[in-house]
This record gives sequence, structure tokens and C-alpha cells, in this order.
Amino acid sequence: MWSTPDSVISADGTRIVFHTLGDGPPLVVMHGALVTVETYYPMAELLATDYRVVVVCRRGYTPSGSGTQPRIFARQVEDLAAVLERQDDVSFVFGHSAGGLVVLEALVAMGVPSIRRFALYEAPLALAGGPLRPTLERARELVADHPADSVVEFFRAVLDSPVPEGILRSMGAAMADRAPGLIADLECLSAMDPDLNRWSATDIPALLLAGAASDRYGPESMEKLDAVLPDSRFRSLAGQTHNPDDFTSVAAVLREFFY
Repeated sequence: MWSTPDSVISADGTRIVFHTLGDGPPLVVMHGALVTVETYYPMAELLATDYRVVVVCRRGYTPSGSGTQPRIFARQVEDLAAVLERQDDVSFVFGHSAGGLVVLEALVAMGVPSIRRFALYEAPLALAGGPLRPTLERARELVADHPADSVVEFFRAVLDSPVPEGILRSMGAAMADRAPGLIADLECLSAMDPDLNRWSATDIPALLLAGAASDRYGPESMEKLDAVLPDSRFRSLAGQTHNPDDFTSVAAVLREFFY
């Protein structure tokens, strides 16, 4: 049974909410951009027989606070550190998409004392630094009055294949309430140092996942990181995209890896 949502206060005073299910070694989950924590509940329920699954609502996404300027991943690293400190043991950590970038930055900033092993699903390192700055500027112009349009701008920039306008508009409308979180993630991503060699000395065991049906930037990011990390393995999941419709296969490989 899910616990009552709990929270920590991060270093800059931002309230970070998290949800907990199960009992066992802690497994902390950092969600992706434009995704709600509820997306991970089915995966957490599968894993809760073996782990205490802690699903963190990242800053910029309600009910967590929006945080302070500047929007950089260093602040989200402080959020993750506060959640890890609340656990009574070293933790396994899983980061999806932008949440995976938070995990990577934490490894550089914090080292590994609080993290036993980590897994990433398509952390978009290929987009770090400059590639999405024009998209960020346009999305900023739109977000106040047309949040759905800011989401559409993002999808136009990152999807490999053209998507019918009607479908794009439906996606934007469905995710419009998360547009402020998207802007924050784009700001963090654009300010991120894309040099993969920053992780060349990170010898904590890592599992790098990608969907076989994903747009190219996700798998490409994981394959390039796999070539740099000293103790990592890359796995492509058949039929999965950047945001899996069913996290059952992800839960299965996490259970194999987190021991």
C-alpha cells in the first residue's frame, strides 16, 4: 500500500514531494520530463515486493515546488541528495529521461556513497548543451498564454518522424499543465555540460536502457555513455519507445540488476 506522500526541504528551501511503496532496500525513482509520478506506479507495484520504492516528484512538477533561479541540474541534485538522506540505507537509483540526467549530475557532484547501483532509461545526453536552446526560447515565449503550444514546440524538435498536427495538438493539450516543468527541464538541459568524459571515473555499476522503437537521441545517448563508463552494460528493450506504455519489462530488468 502506498504511504501518505512525504516531503523533504531541499538546500534552497524548495519542497520536494515523494511517494513510497514496499519494504526492503530503497530504490529511488526520478521521473522524466512531461511525465507524472503516477506513470511509474505500476512499475513500483511490481518492484515493491523486493524494494522500498521511492518515486520522487521533481521540482517544477506539482505538488513539488518550482524552485529558484537559475534553473540548473545542480539544484535537482540537491533535491535527490535530500531524498537519499531520508533513506536508512544506501539506495538503488533509477532515472528516466531528464530524471536520468539528474542522477548523472549527482554522481559527479556527490560521488557514490549514497548510491549502490544506478540505472538510466534514455537520459538524453545527446541534447545537452546547445541543441534545444532555440526550442527553449520559443517555448518560453508561449508558455504563459499558450502552454499547450510550448509542449508542441518541444515535440517538433525532438521527434525523428513527422507527427500529424492533430495528434501533436492532442499531446500538447494533454500535457499543458506540465509545461512549466518542461521549461525548467529545458533550461537545465541547455545549461548542462555535454562532455561525457565527466563520467569516465564513475565506477559504480550502471545499467543503461533504451527502447528499440525510440527516436534516435535516447539510444544514441546511452550507447555513447556505455562506451565511457568503466562498469556499465547497455540493453535495448524490444518494442519500447522513450516513454514506455508498459513498464513491466523495465521492472524485470531492474530487478535483475539491483541486488
